[in-house]
Amino acid sequence: MRILITSISFCEYIIQKANALVSKGNDVMLLMPQNLVDATVGDDISKLLDPKVSTLFYKGKRRHNRLCDLFSKKFLNKIASFSPDVIHIHCNGEMETLLISIRFSKIPLVVTIHDVIPHAGVDSRLPLRWKLICKYLNHRAAIIHVHGEKSKNELIQIHPSYAKKSFIIPHGTLSLFTRWDNGAVEKEPHTCLFFGRMEKYRGLDNLVEVGKILSNKLPEIKFIVAGRGSELSQHKESLRALGVFEIHDAFIPDKEIPIFFRRASLVLLPYHEASQSGIVHMGLAFGLPMVATAVGAIPEVIKDDIHGRIIPPGNIKEFAEAIYSLLQDRERLSRMSNACYERGRDLEFTNIIHQFETLYLKAINP
Repeated sequence: MRILITSISFCEYIIQKANALVSKGNDVMLLMPQNLVDATVGDDISKLLDPKVSTLFYKGKRRHNRLCDLFSKKFLNKIASFSPDVIHIHCNGEMETLLISIRFSKIPLVVTIHDVIPHAGVDSRLPLRWKLICKYLNHRAAIIHVHGEKSKNELIQIHPSYAKKSFIIPHGTLSLFTRWDNGAVEKEPHTCLFFGRMEKYRGLDNLVEVGKILSNKLPEIKFIVAGRGSELSQHKESLRALGVFEIHDAFIPDKEIPIFFRRASLVLLPYHEASQSGIVHMGLAFGLPMVATAVGAIPEVIKDDIHGRIIPPGNIKEFAEAIYSLLQDRERLSRMSNACYERGRDLEFTNIIHQFETLYLKAINP
């Protein structure tokens, strides 16, 4: 098959999927903005991407300039010459993906929806344009792909007519990040990691309460908070006052991510809500047990007392107790770490890519 994949985000995910597809004999073209590549994998793109994958990276810091570059005769001719059998769009409500789907309207479309219902916080304030574009793409799609049962159920509840074209394939392990791991960082026995976007749904407020409990019960504990967002600005002073939080209020480049995951003994996901979590699939790649709330597809991936602990949402005391008991039991943590590595191998893109191939064939031959 000849597959065009386009997205303005999820760069590491897209690279791993493209590599897996070409390893199975498919032809793949990636269409992404250059600024996404620069902000994530950067110059390492040539080392990370299989040379058999074709690429089109359109430029321009402003949306208007990106669109002009993307819809130049040169770019459109390259896409037309590639002659894809199917287009796979990771839906994001941006004009680039809308216009590609219209310009190549005769080519079957697969759409991945990462969040059926926008998360609380900045995501819930997305403009009407975003919603209308996603609505059009989902309607136009021959196949809609989501990452878990919860997302599929939400989608069908909102749009019952999509039931027959909606399919689940789990999120793949983000093992790409281990490529920057030089093995020089030592694990810290009482360090926990809270990583990524600091938005309301992530539960940083829950982590503050967990910190209040454990700063007294386990004074040697350390919580690394790494990422940026509105919630961190709101809670930063409360975190600092507890004396057990190490705060990195910044966008963390891909090359530095292994440092944080290697230092930690646990990954914490005290979320209020979720669809799936890329952080879970980064943690699996590093063999890191997790303490997480039972939201979204997280319990479909992380099994309680095997890969970590799954706690009912809002139960702060039980969440804190789970952290405390795991950090006190190195043998149990070691067993869970081995189970996480094994789960991560099961979900490698090379092991789930046949499910995407099946969806593409369904789109091409309905």
